[in-house]
Amino acid sequence: MTRNFCVAVCRLFIAVALAAGPTAVLSQADPLRAPLPAPVKVKQGMLNVPALSPLWLLPEYAKKYNIDIEMVMFQRFADARTALASGDIQLTAFGPQDISLGLGQGAKTMVGVAGVGSGNDCLVVRKGEDIADWKALGTKTVGVGAGSISWLKFAASVQENGLEYGKLKIVNIVGGGGNYLKALQAKEIDMAVVWQPFCAQAIVEGFGVYPTIDHNRSKAVGGLISVLAVNRGFMEKNRDAVQRLVVAYVDVLNYSRANPDRWAKIYAEKAGLPEPVAAESIRITRLDAMLPLASIKRISKFLSDNGVITRDVSGEVDAHYTYEFLSKATGRSAMELGQNQ
Repeated sequence: MTRNFCVAVCRLFIAVALAAGPTAVLSQADPLRAPLPAPVKVKQGMLNVPALSPLWLLPEYAKKYNIDIEMVMFQRFADARTALASGDIQLTAFGPQDISLGLGQGAKTMVGVAGVGSGNDCLVVRKGEDIADWKALGTKTVGVGAGSISWLKFAASVQENGLEYGKLKIVNIVGGGGNYLKALQAKEIDMAVVWQPFCAQAIVEGFGVYPTIDHNRSKAVGGLISVLAVNRGFMEKNRDAVQRLVVAYVDVLNYSRANPDRWAKIYAEKAGLPEPVAAESIRITRLDAMLPLASIKRISKFLSDNGVITRDVSGEVDAHYTYEFLSKATGRSAMELGQNQ
């Protein structure tokens, strides 16, 4: 009799939960996915970058948790960094060097909570040409944007492959990535150290190719594209909201990885690009929430060693990244998520 009663109660509970919909079932199974008791408003910094385009889906995913996201557009990571540090926005993704750059300027209000992935930065040469090894750079003219993450990867790779950066024929390109391509076509430079979608544009339009060398493999910097970060004041007052934002973020990355066609369509639409360019832009990009903290520390050290920031902040980095939310969202430890990588 007792057993039958328990079975009946369990069946009733399941029926009620199913009638309430899948969100209710998830909420019962996982408290991290329960909607917040009161709505929370968040301003999210956004840039039209291939690797970040899945974040256009974040408002939809966060809405399930009673979080209302307003998108705020920026042209540069540096501008998003300034807005996050001041609290004008509460959430953004920017370069893996940006928290370190902020620390160098005394800004201690940014906290990294997740990674984004690798591979978005690229090198491009004119079609019919190649740079098969790093030593061949000695005779080439290279266009860079000093301070960008693509430049960091390139400069670190140059040093690791036994070259002196100061002896290379470097041309600093001012402005957007389109200026790199114009310089390449005009034969003012032989290689552009740039980022997507500009390599993809050169390839789809038929005048550019990827060289054999790849600057995403340096030991000091690695291939990390970006980090997801929150404003510290917002985090300390809204830990439950930040936790759900990270849960939603991990879901967005998983969905985009499994649906590259949708990812490419989102990027094409938001960036105003032809779909073939968008598809090529994301082809070499790998989405991953892993947060390689040791790599970020090496980036910080590289920045100070090369005069980009006036002091070494690598010893301060630990206090400005946390695995608390990502560990709960993924069920993985900080070590598994890249703390020592």
